[in-house]
Order: sequence, then structure tokens, then C-alpha cells
Amino acid sequence: MTALEPTGRLQPYGIMVADDTARVFDAIAQHGGQARYVGGIVRDALLKRDLHDVDIACDLKPEETVIALEKVGIRVVPTGLKHGTITAITDAGSYEITTLRVDVETNGRHAEVAFTDSWFADAKRRDFTFNAIYCDPDGTVYDPFDGETDLREGRVRFIGVAENRIAEDYLRILRFFRFQAWFGRPPIDPVGAEACRKGAQGLLDISAERIREELFKLLRAKSPAGTVGDMIGFGILPTILPQLARTDCLRIMQWLDSTALAVPAIRPDPLRRLASLFVTGDNGADDNLEAAEQLARALRLSNEQTERFAAMVSHAPLIDPNMSVDDIRRDLYRIGADAFRDAVLLAWSTRASVPPRCSRQENEEWKSLIDAATNWQPVKLPIQGRDILAAGLAPAGPRIGELLKQAENYWLDHGFAPGPDDLMAYLASLSKAGEQETQ
Repeated sequence: MTALEPTGRLQPYGIMVADDTARVFDAIAQHGGQARYVGGIVRDALLKRDLHDVDIACDLKPEETVIALEKVGIRVVPTGLKHGTITAITDAGSYEITTLRVDVETNGRHAEVAFTDSWFADAKRRDFTFNAIYCDPDGTVYDPFDGETDLREGRVRFIGVAENRIAEDYLRILRFFRFQAWFGRPPIDPVGAEACRKGAQGLLDISAERIREELFKLLRAKSPAGTVGDMIGFGILPTILPQLARTDCLRIMQWLDSTALAVPAIRPDPLRRLASLFVTGDNGADDNLEAAEQLARALRLSNEQTERFAAMVSHAPLIDPNMSVDDIRRDLYRIGADAFRDAVLLAWSTRASVPPRCSRQENEEWKSLIDAATNWQPVKLPIQGRDILAAGLAPAGPRIGELLKQAENYWLDHGFAPGPDDLMAYLASLSKAGEQETQ
């Protein structure tokens, strides 16, 4: 076994000290194996962040790991046996356990691997220095590439030759920028960024689903606009998603949703931030809507995400901070508080990102629209089709829907004030006028 030398210690906490976690490590040890934390959980523990996903490296073959865990009653899911990965499921959570491995052959995305007992060989095949830090259950740290220094200095650095790491898996280009958004500090590592620029064409062979996943993870960072600007400057987004270029608008959006507005319903949202990056044209709402739907297809957004994204892009140009109270209420009624809030934030970030910038008073006016959405109590049209049918104003069929639409428009035009009797009287007058016209 090629060992690693200890380089430091950390104090385990959270799920690292859970009883079920000890059961997992003990089961592997009882079967003659050695296991260590690796990757994100070690990185987050060094930064004293909340711990979530638990990744473990192990020198047992995957089939042996399964036997070891099942022997003590731990449920196992064979999530990726071909690549040496299984998932242990306990009451405390799930543990992704991967056998030490080396790449035998790579093609830019999927690697053929061989299992090894060398911890250093396993570390050397990983992407970034701070993702190759291991930790024993007692907190002993093994850091073969000085990843902890990079982590503390906000530097995202490839292990070995950056071009080689990228050629092995082009998705690492997006991971490089994603980790920069979450852990990096400017300036971005020029060696890594230049290697990404050279390899950008390789992203054209990456699935839309994986690109979307990495992009959304990046956009969930508190302040991703600077990193997105680097992605544009180094030719990454222009290669795969040239429609995303409004970084000034994204800067305003990230300020609004993470700092400026203390509204529980507003938090960093990758789809809304995506909309703030999206460049609309000058050919009107229909063309913008079509372009938004094209981007949604390119990223394989779900039907729900596509509908929400298109609604933001199409409705934001209709929002104005000087809207009348009746117009605000009409919008809230028609599209709901969540969609209205999305449109307001997108319109606000768009307006505030171009000269002349919003004044303090204009920002207060925009905020009043957000407050209107927060305080909105949904209302329903006071009558239904069965009321029209019972009054004999129309037979069952399409005419019922037409009359309901007329009643709704009348109700909205009069500030939601007309009650059931008023609306039925209005429809009766319409029917009477219609009869007189046909006589």
C-alpha cells in the first residue's frame, strides 16, 4: 500500500461524529479495510461549514465493502459498482463509498478505472487540490497537494497539469468555475482558466443535463457574477450558451436576492439568476419568448422550469415601478405572487443595471412591488359557471366560459369590488342587450 503522510488535524463534528457514521467505518475496519473521508466533507470541515454529503474512500474492493456493511445490518445500494462506488444508507443519512482507483483510459467524460491500494494514486487522479484531502475518523488529515493552503487562500488549482485533467473529463471546466464561485477569491488562477479556455470545445460533447446541473450549482453561490464574467472572458459561455451575457444584471440580482431584501420568500434562485443573465432582443415579446424557450430546451429544463423561465422573461418588460394599485392587483391575481415577484426582481435588476441607475426613491418604488406580492391574499371570482347556468343566462357549453371571462374582466376593471349579485346583474344586462341587438 502506498501510504500518505499525515499533514494536520481537524476537529470532527456534525455527521462525522454520528453513531451511524462510526458503524460504517467500524464495519470496513472489521473486514480488514481502511476508510477515510475525502472531498467535500473534508473541505467543508476545514472551513467549519455545515456538513451534508459524506464521501468516503476505501481500500476494499466494492464487493467486499458491500459484504462488510451488510454483515452489520447496514443497507447498501450499488450505485456505481463498475466505477467502485456504493452507497450505504442509515438513519443518519447516506454515505457514498468509493474504492481507491486509477484511470486506465479516459475519453473526455467517462473513464475506465482499475482499483488500487495506493492512496497517493487515488489522490493524483482527482481534479482539484482541495478535493484530494483525506481525513481519518479521528480527524487526522492527509493533504498530498497542499489543498488546504489553496482552500484558505481562495485558490482553485488543478492537480498536476491542468490541460491533462481537463482532457480526462471536460466537465471539469465547469467544475473549475463552480468551485471558484463557492470557494475562490479573485483573481482566478490564470493557469487553470487558460487551460479551460483551450479545452472549451470539449464541452460541446457534454450532456445538457450535466451542463445545467453544474451551471445551477454555480448560480446558487452567494455572488457568482464575477465568476460568470470570467466564464465569458475565457470563452466558456460563448462556446456553449452565448445567450447568457448580462453579468451587470446578474450583479444586481444577486445583491437583491442575497443582501438587499430581507424577505423570507426571496433567496438565491438559480433559475431567476439564469433569467437575469439571459440576453433579450429588440424584436418584441414574441421573439423573446421564443428565445427563452429555445434556451430552456438547450438546457433540458423541466416543463415547470421552462414555464417559469419563459414567464419571467416575457412578463418582466411589462412591470413598472409606477404601476397603479389596480394594475398591481390585477397582475397578482392573474399570475400569482411568486410569478409576480420573479418578474419584479428581473425587471428591477434589468433597470438598475443600465445608466441612469435607479435612484433611492426608485428602489423604494420597486420594493413596494415586492411588498405587494408579500402581502397579497389570493382572491377568487365570486361566481362560477353553475351560477350562470342556474340563472338561465346561457346553456351548457362554450358560452358559459365566455360569460365568465366577461364577468372576470368587469370584476377586475372595478377593483374586485362587485359581488355575486352585481356580477350576475351585469351578465344579465349583457344578455338582454344581446337579445335586443338580434331582434
